[in-house]
Amino acid sequence: MKKKPINKKLIAIVGATASGKSDLAKKLIKKFNGVAISADSRQIYRYMDIGTGKDKSFFQHMIDIRDPKEDYSVAEYQKEVYKIIDKIFGSGEIPFLVGGTGLYLNAVLYGYQFPKTDPSLRAKIEKLNINELFQELKKYDPVSAEKNKTNHRRLARALESYSVNSRPLSKYKKKKPLFDYLIIGIDIPREELYKKIDERVDDRIKKGMIREVENLLKMGISHERLQRFGLEYREISDYLQNPTDENLKFKIKNLKFRIHAFARRQLTWFRKNKEIVWVDSYNKAEKLISKYLTQKM
Repeated sequence: MKKKPINKKLIAIVGATASGKSDLAKKLIKKFNGVAISADSRQIYRYMDIGTGKDKSFFQHMIDIRDPKEDYSVAEYQKEVYKIIDKIFGSGEIPFLVGGTGLYLNAVLYGYQFPKTDPSLRAKIEKLNINELFQELKKYDPVSAEKNKTNHRRLARALESYSVNSRPLSKYKKKKPLFDYLIIGIDIPREELYKKIDERVDDRIKKGMIREVENLLKMGISHERLQRFGLEYREISDYLQNPTDENLKFKIKNLKFRIHAFARRQLTWFRKNKEIVWVDSYNKAEKLISKYLTQKM
């Protein structure tokens, strides 16, 4: 078994949307000679700056790497980030993985393995209803079928995976990468988080989020595709199909409410990971990292 190189340590900063991940990471990166890698599934896309809260002066990697018309998978993200991490280690700096897309973070930290895919076959499989998918998948991968029996998308992916690779998705094991990591989560009172979310929505509207969505539509990005880019783009896209003052007020109110719910789901996801160390201040995070970096692997 290969040993981990003694100096390969990574810091991940995670938490709910609007919790202050980037602000905390900026201070820590300056203190510890770090390099910022975005772990946000939307910041990879060009022309989507306001709605994603993209900070181009801070993030050095994994932003603006794809056109909004292009699909991008978590497997591609993992592959590219591993290359970036190796380069950062080679320069003697510390990679900081910062973001709230849990699947992207876990794919990098835990070495998820991704089977080959077939988009044309996927399109056919996705036409099956959820019961048909469950019954078909149960023949080949009963573990995945039972685990995802109420989730149409995951049933379809598992069936596609078996059809292409002749191997049940449940048989794929994680392969931990050759670096160590510390995961720091931002602990923030729920009411304070909601307030930050509401203020951020208002600020993004003022900064021109509606114009940003209009420009995406002019570029040929359909309303249907915008629905896939998160709540901000979904609600503003809906508004632009009925652009009245009354509808705008409703959409902004609805957007805040739905982001509150999204933040709760994010926290539920992260709370399941017992490796995350939750902090409520910069000083606590700094002490954690200082101790971690001096520990032998």
